[in-house]
Amino acid sequence: MYISIKSAVKRYGEKTVLHGINLEIERGQFVALLGPSGCGKTTLLNALSGLVDLDDGEIVIDDRVLSSKGFTVPPEKRNVGMVFQDFALWPHMNVYDNVAFGLRVRKDARAAIRERVHEVLKVVRMNGFEDHFPHQLSGGQKQRIAIARALAPSPKVLLLDEPLSSLDAKLREEMRWELLSIISQANITAVYVTHDQIEALSMADQIVLLNQGQIEQQGSPTDLYKRPKTEFAAWFLGASNRFEGTVVDRHDDLVKINCGDVVLSARSREADSTHLVAMIRSSDIEVLDPSDTMSSDVAGTFFTALVQQRAFHGVNWQYRLELDGPLHLRCEAASVKAYERGAHVCLFIPTESCHVVPKSSISR
Repeated sequence: MYISIKSAVKRYGEKTVLHGINLEIERGQFVALLGPSGCGKTTLLNALSGLVDLDDGEIVIDDRVLSSKGFTVPPEKRNVGMVFQDFALWPHMNVYDNVAFGLRVRKDARAAIRERVHEVLKVVRMNGFEDHFPHQLSGGQKQRIAIARALAPSPKVLLLDEPLSSLDAKLREEMRWELLSIISQANITAVYVTHDQIEALSMADQIVLLNQGQIEQQGSPTDLYKRPKTEFAAWFLGASNRFEGTVVDRHDDLVKINCGDVVLSARSREADSTHLVAMIRSSDIEVLDPSDTMSSDVAGTFFTALVQQRAFHGVNWQYRLELDGPLHLRCEAASVKAYERGAHVCLFIPTESCHVVPKSSISR
């Protein structure tokens, strides 16, 4: 395995930030470390870079031990590139000097530096900007220069700490495509920290979801999105509606869960559990007029609800709904028709859209 993290522990005083992390990354993979603030993802990235020591465990890259208890190879000797959240460009240096900085520290020959700087600037499509200073660049251009600087010394691994978070929404979307293209062209192993599920789902080969310093779940983007294993994983990847109940009927993996005011049809592999939680994305709930009907061969659950609030999101409406009991939920519907506050609507939840997981005590 190209990157191997074994039983990594990091403490700050009485607080343990990483609880025995075990992670393996293959050469050439794009891995996203995903999770909320304070989950340990940036600490893990900094441990990979050598900016943070481990209190226990070890980090091995390409068969070389870089971190273990009481031992840390410094960042400049790891051959690892780092792109920071704020880009961290030297304001008094022009683009050429910023990109050449690591090569000069390494004492490369002047001709070799010149050739490599022009090569990486071409990769990030910033050739011709050599004499510009950071204050003369846009946010997207600064990001490309930060990536070029990280790539210039030909690192084995590229580490990126929320590099899109300071960009506006439209530029952030454009730069996702740019980043994927740049990293693919560089043919490099990349570890990318983000709290944005869309970034992780759309960019990564593998997602590592962290929660309170532990790995909650890891796998491909489709795996985590379609098959969350825990309540936290389902919630963080967009299943904002939570129904807790008891299994009242089971046939193979098809179960019916009594949630008080509604009995949900779902699929569950939790064969030994009688008390489960169903997590449902707002986009998976279909909103219908009470008079509408659906094909009887569509498996799922129908029930009625009252529209409490609504918000227009362009391509759809988002609704907050109240069921006949104390249950509340959110859903989205195409903007072709809008339901007024106070209206009664019929909701349909397909069986396949109910993500059933064990009840968890882990905070969200």
